[in-house]
Amino acid sequence: MKNILQNISWKEILLFFILSFVSALFASYLQRILSGLTTLYFSYDLNIRAILHLDGIRFLTSVTSRAWTRDAIVTINLAAPIMNLFLGLIIMAVFIFSYRKSQSMAFFLIWLMIYSFTGIFGSFVENNIARTGLYAVSKLMDIGVVFQIIFIVLALYFLYIMGLTIGKLVMLILPDRFKKEDKMQSFFFLLVFLLPWLLVLLVSSRGFSVSTMFTYLLGLIILLPFNWMQEPEQRGLHLKTLPGYLRIDTFSLLVYLFGVLLIHQMLGMGLSL
Repeated sequence: MKNILQNISWKEILLFFILSFVSALFASYLQRILSGLTTLYFSYDLNIRAILHLDGIRFLTSVTSRAWTRDAIVTINLAAPIMNLFLGLIIMAVFIFSYRKSQSMAFFLIWLMIYSFTGIFGSFVENNIARTGLYAVSKLMDIGVVFQIIFIVLALYFLYIMGLTIGKLVMLILPDRFKKEDKMQSFFFLLVFLLPWLLVLLVSSRGFSVSTMFTYLLGLIILLPFNWMQEPEQRGLHLKTLPGYLRIDTFSLLVYLFGVLLIHQMLGMGLSL
């Protein structure tokens, strides 16, 4: 271990950790408010009153109201997952086609991909286990228990596949000093990915409902493949290795922290349309 760390500056590792944590925190809040606002928009478009808080959406229209039609149930419950799908794919395209990225930009895009794809497949698993949300959609479509179990397994599988995909992209931009035998150094994974992920969970746990907490934990299925992912032997994508710490990273950190405080304040007061 000493030989591995000889050529690595702990100041650099600390900067990576800070950038990753702040980026993860901002990406988490941004994904939450975008998902919530998407659901909020469609609910009001369908004459269903709701309010968005830190712990999610609370619908004010009674479940016995005629406004809760079949189309309304399907649309409202599918709104956030579909938004997360498009968000994740757009962010992945931005990551791939932006040849040169600062550290702050790279970590923000990586975390936003992680949270977006967790929001799709993780919420699908949680909803079907808790029999809420998307479970109501499957019941309306007369999807049997066997197929629901199959869909849960497929959702978990796609979480893992997205972990492999994002892990490949991470390996393409990771400096060689943080690799060993074409794999990410374990200490780098622990300090720059796993620890920030746990800290975001700790910081945000008071604003998480039980369902949101469970969905968040499923994101670990995306993260774990990073630790054993190998660098592609033939690079189909030519991405620039991460540069050193730049002035733009300091500015980005301030913007991310301001964004977290602003979104936290907005959700704390409650949002409605």
